[in-house]
Amino acid sequence: MNEDSVQNVRETTRELLKLNRRFYRNEMSDVQRSIQNISISPNNVLEVVQKLKSKCHISVSDLNTLKNGLMQDQKNIEVVLGSHGTMRGLVRELSGHDVKKQCASAGCCCNLALGDSRACNVVAKTAGPYLIAALDNLTTELAMTCAWALGNLAGSGPKVCDVLVAQGALTKLCDLLFMNNEDIQDAAVYALLHFAFQMEDDFRSEQINKVLSALSKIEPNLPSCQLSFVLSCHADFKDNMPEELVHKMLAALDTAARNHLKKCDHNNNCELLYVIRTLANVDEQFYQDILIFFVQNNMSSLWEILKTDNGLINESLLWLLGNLYKSCSDNIFFCEFLK
Repeated sequence: MNEDSVQNVRETTRELLKLNRRFYRNEMSDVQRSIQNISISPNNVLEVVQKLKSKCHISVSDLNTLKNGLMQDQKNIEVVLGSHGTMRGLVRELSGHDVKKQCASAGCCCNLALGDSRACNVVAKTAGPYLIAALDNLTTELAMTCAWALGNLAGSGPKVCDVLVAQGALTKLCDLLFMNNEDIQDAAVYALLHFAFQMEDDFRSEQINKVLSALSKIEPNLPSCQLSFVLSCHADFKDNMPEELVHKMLAALDTAARNHLKKCDHNNNCELLYVIRTLANVDEQFYQDILIFFVQNNMSSLWEILKTDNGLINESLLWLLGNLYKSCSDNIFFCEFLK
């Protein structure tokens, strides 16, 4: 597969990540908000900022006002970060014992993390350790919101990722994938995807191993397949891809291929594409396993996919098949295919 096609997939992923950063801000501000659809003025935001600075009593309603004010106007991010003592006030509420205030404060950090890299660097250095610590909280909403906030921060660039990694974010996020809670798992995958995309080859081999091992414990979906693909572009991927995850990706390929044939909407941001790309990047030691799966599961759907009008998926699939053929041309799968 040529470099232009790989870059095309990466750019598609990049645009989706940008969209997702905004989605998770809106998720916190619209779905879980306590305030109705009202306009929040700059004065409303300033009132909350003053309370945070002066250590006055602050209510959950105040924090929700700030959280939603940060969504309504990007200038409010500058107001909060430019006001000395406000971030310390948010951290104070985030690390307190009132879980409702903790959730609202985490939501404020999540929305602050939609600022530029300079803003995110300030939030990461000030609130990062407390967001990471709160990932262990038994309250699902709080753990999820903190994971979203960390993902938004990581999405701002590699320098902020370095700050968060030094604080222990990657280890804690991987641990969330072992929890029996799909909402928290999805939030962790969202965050890890931003880390992997921004850090690229700065992602250390042991970190890749930890993330891939954690992914092998959950059922594949679009975000987790995107994460697998991004990691598969790393130089150390082949040495760290666990067999268990290969088999899960194969099962996902079977399902995604059938779904693609039922309804192909020419969307290049689909689970099938990322599964194919990931499998095409695995080490040769897994090629026989892949072909055995194809034969045992009668993967005739692969040939049907090649008849569809989706250039990027077809090119990716041909690349996978080409890699397999180069090493295993005498496999019965190809004997049948080449008839």
